[in-house]
Amino acid sequence: MQIGFGNFGPTHLAAWRVLGLADELYVVDPDGAARRRCMDLGIAPDRVSGTVSDFLDQADLVVILAPTDLHLEVCLPVLKTGKPLFIEKPMTANLNDAQALRDLIREQVVQVGFYFRAHPLAQRAKEEVDKGRLGDLRYISGRFHGHKRARSDSGVVANDAVHFIDQANWMVGELPLEVDAVTKDHFGRGHDDFALIRLFYPSGALAHVEVGCVQPGRWNDNIVPGATQTKEFMVSGSEGAVEIDYQVNDLQVHRVRHELVEGIWRPDNRGVEKPYCTVVEPYQVVAAEFQAFLDAVDGKALPLAGVDECGVGMARTLEAIECSSIENRRVLL
Repeated sequence: MQIGFGNFGPTHLAAWRVLGLADELYVVDPDGAARRRCMDLGIAPDRVSGTVSDFLDQADLVVILAPTDLHLEVCLPVLKTGKPLFIEKPMTANLNDAQALRDLIREQVVQVGFYFRAHPLAQRAKEEVDKGRLGDLRYISGRFHGHKRARSDSGVVANDAVHFIDQANWMVGELPLEVDAVTKDHFGRGHDDFALIRLFYPSGALAHVEVGCVQPGRWNDNIVPGATQTKEFMVSGSEGAVEIDYQVNDLQVHRVRHELVEGIWRPDNRGVEKPYCTVVEPYQVVAAEFQAFLDAVDGKALPLAGVDECGVGMARTLEAIECSSIENRRVLL
């Protein structure tokens, strides 16, 4: 059962079709227009409702695609059943909700929906890190911005920055120790539309994430018509670096390290590899997320993005980002 069928709902439906499970899907959304859109896309009317209780008993597992501030409320009846849960990022709207949700989990599998962990380009970068090919990690950067609509339910930190914060955490293999941030609300909506974030890790690695809808993007967005987008991620270490441009499915691996030669640190460039050229569509990445979730439910693997790290840990980081921006200081987590 999928609870919520908003702007990303059709992508989720396409992902279920890739897995051959769309005909078994129940969809719940209180909004009539969302339900009609769902049925227009092929879901049988008797599998669509505005009420969770209509399908909760029949469902084997549940995907939460509701607005973030409703996640805890929507999850409560599901948690009581012990059924597996997939919760789109961020897991909750605040740290208190995240801790409350975690404390209500029994033995069921719960996975947080961090899209890029299932992306083949990110997985290739993670492979480079895990096999030590980049050496000691030093710096990570992420740029996720473009001229696009300002969402009414959240800002760019909770909607966009979380992706690359999580990806940085995943690459480094630890949560940040400190953060500092600048956020802006140019439109006066009560939500940020621009942010610069620095993450300081126990290992000494540093990450910098820039997000916003007031800066231009390099490419047309592949999800939202009429928007532009930049989605670039880089991880750099003592033995090389990986650069990813998600908008054009481009990955480059730099084999380079600095060596001290005659008193000067000089780069020893051993070449650039471009191992990927396959186009990856968003629904394919979501299908990979869902497959990882199903594998975790079947006991074949751990959840791709677990609750402690990606739910509670992320909520604590987002709270620190807000505090840093308000108080203009670096915040210890």
